[in-house]
Amino acid sequence: MVRSNTRSLQYIDTADALLADMYGWSGDWDWLRKHIMPRTQAGADREERPSASAKRLHSTVAIKSLRILTGAHIMYITPSNQRWFSFQSGLRGKEKLSRVDEWFAESTEITFGELSRSNFYTEIHETFLDRCLTGTGCLFCDTLADGRLNFRHIPSGTYAIAEGENGQVDTLVRKFKLTPHQAVSKFGYKNLPEKIRTAWEDPKKRYTEKHEYLHLVLPRLNYTFGHDLINSKRMKWASVYMTADGERHIIREEGYPEFPYLVTRFLRYGEGPYGYAPGLDVMEEIMATLKLERVMDVLGEVAAFPRILQLADQVGEVDLRAGGVTTIKSAAAAAKLPREWATAGRYDVGKDRITDKEQKIREAYFVDMLMPLANIDRQMTATEINARQEERVLSFSPSLTLFISDCNVLMHRVFSILFRQGKFPQDDVPKELIVPDRGGSENFEIELPNVQYLGRISQAIANAQQQGLEYFMSVALNYTQATGDTSMIEYVNPRKFAQFLYERTGAPTSCRRTARELAELDKQKQQAAEMQRKLAATQGLKNAAGAQKDLAAAGAA
Repeated sequence: MVRSNTRSLQYIDTADALLADMYGWSGDWDWLRKHIMPRTQAGADREERPSASAKRLHSTVAIKSLRILTGAHIMYITPSNQRWFSFQSGLRGKEKLSRVDEWFAESTEITFGELSRSNFYTEIHETFLDRCLTGTGCLFCDTLADGRLNFRHIPSGTYAIAEGENGQVDTLVRKFKLTPHQAVSKFGYKNLPEKIRTAWEDPKKRYTEKHEYLHLVLPRLNYTFGHDLINSKRMKWASVYMTADGERHIIREEGYPEFPYLVTRFLRYGEGPYGYAPGLDVMEEIMATLKLERVMDVLGEVAAFPRILQLADQVGEVDLRAGGVTTIKSAAAAAKLPREWATAGRYDVGKDRITDKEQKIREAYFVDMLMPLANIDRQMTATEINARQEERVLSFSPSLTLFISDCNVLMHRVFSILFRQGKFPQDDVPKELIVPDRGGSENFEIELPNVQYLGRISQAIANAQQQGLEYFMSVALNYTQATGDTSMIEYVNPRKFAQFLYERTGAPTSCRRTARELAELDKQKQQAAEMQRKLAATQGLKNAAGAQKDLAAAGAA
């Protein structure tokens, strides 16, 4: 266990202050979870089993809309069945070597393979769910003992954050629970306080009793430059574990070379670090639909089992069974008793009000934008379908592009881990990835390459570019056929055009010719053309010599 000192007290004070600030936001998050998706409250409260006695009312249209919006994140940003990003060089023109593109293309494929081997797509779904439900989602990235990437969704309400000067989250503290068995495995017996060691020694508590801990990650003011083989206490980000039950104790201080948490906001809200959830705009509509549904249930029950008005002396004589017969006196018949009473509610009015409010909830979650083809009553061409999809995606792009900005932190973490593990090609490593030590040492740090995201938004933009190229080529071909002038066709670089189309397909790089192979192919073509030219010249000389002999023979005759 780390001894208390000024730095340790600063860590503890920082964690407490961040959590205190977070609790001011958690009320809205709890309300949204309770009324939209109650199961997510278990993660925030760190429950282990559902509570049978808890009465939870939630909006069915809101939870359906939330699932559609979350599914759109998976479909538009991180689809598991297609390539949704690629690493690229930040250099342009003559500064970039041709083989650099090959290195980045191969590294992209390796990264996709590593993500597929991990639990990334399972955990990012839960992160997107939190992003859409509470406005802020969090994902932790690290490695397992065998070196594989490992991810963990951190539920809203269990962590607090702070931003750096650029608006990116660079400080985070989260709460979590461990049994004494888990704590000893993670931190070591001697590093834990007496209370937890005592629980570990008790077989009845070792695997069942849980204690709360805090994990604080924040930037170090003084750190050692480098990407690997650095003392963990001198890395760029401090990683501090402390107990949270009762008195705070620092039990481990380590570090990370990159910030290990992805924190993504649905929309920004003012100057606060946390995101703004779409459900906050329709809280009144959600409450109204829940109330109206209860009222409509009562109205439906009254219609099916109406209230009965009867005389006092008819108590017990009215037969309400199916096919029942009730015998009444003349006085009761004259008064038209028994009869239905107070059943004049307008069910249709209530349904219209519910429909109107449910539509507002759907609009808040962009359901109409994300399901543009659901209500089309005619057959559409592929061109019309693509145009409608691109229009909807681009209309929804502000929230998705905000995720792309937040995601660069995660991509830097993943890229750096795989780079340190030697997963990427070891030959021709681009120099732009290496940030040398200005102090003159051999240490270096890893720079994140350019990341191009290939989700639906990028595809919509790329479709527009491809359509422009195809239109130009069509016009150029018509012009060439009409005039015989090839200058318009020659304006387009065929190799670059082919590369653009090939990369758009997501085809494997192993099937593509490398720059060296293309250069060799060009050389072979040049040699073949030169040989053909020489053959043609030789044949021309032979033909000329033969013509001279024929002329000489004709003259002699």
